[in-house]
Amino acid sequence: MSFLLLRLLPYLIPVLFFVATKLVFYYNDFWPWFFGLILAVSLLYFVLLKYKNRDKRVILLAFFALIYAISGLAYSLVLENPVVINIFILAWSMFYWLYLEAVFHDFYETDKTFVFNLMNITLYGNILIIFFLTAALTNFSIFLNLTFWQLLLILIVVYYCLLYLVLLRQGKSPYQSRLYGAINSLVLVELLGALIFLPSSFYVIAASIALGYYLLVSLSLLSLNNQLNRKIFFRYLSFSILILAAILLTAAWI
Repeated sequence: MSFLLLRLLPYLIPVLFFVATKLVFYYNDFWPWFFGLILAVSLLYFVLLKYKNRDKRVILLAFFALIYAISGLAYSLVLENPVVINIFILAWSMFYWLYLEAVFHDFYETDKTFVFNLMNITLYGNILIIFFLTAALTNFSIFLNLTFWQLLLILIVVYYCLLYLVLLRQGKSPYQSRLYGAINSLVLVELLGALIFLPSSFYVIAASIALGYYLLVSLSLLSLNNQLNRKIFFRYLSFSILILAAILLTAAWI
């Protein structure tokens, strides 16, 4: 019975996420119940996985799933165009399915782990989470009554956990993952702290942080694999600076 649930939940949770997120827009007063249901069912999936094999690490995988759901719901509230909202929620739900399905195949080490590559999904999924969650929180910080330091504290915890997870999934040791996760999350938060005081939109801030994540993780993985040299370093740095310049030059400054 539990295995049947494990097989069905990766398909049911994204559908539930889509329906519950849509209902939030129609029944605003009940949003905590809809959102709580999404998180509870998502958490159930990982509890069942842990029950199947207590030696497997699923806590950080569950954290990724919960933060992914929170990011999607939060960012959908930023959007205004109904068509764009529907497209975003649908796309977010489909990627949610992809992640949950990848977790299942990775957990059971099936022959589909190459197709549903959890390492790549978490690596690039983090870019999406960091962009959309940063955009949503910086936009809603006033309405949520968050101080500057509270905002940074929330995001540094999220950044650290996401970085720690992705480094672990890339086969790095817990010590290396903690060390590089802590350093990189601190750099991202310092960058965020500087950008917040610029007269720019939350999209510019979020895009810059996501780009910073891409650069830091790429260089960290190359360094840990003993593949980093001056040529590669400047190649990644030049590409990131070029993209950042494009973001800043095309942004609408306040």
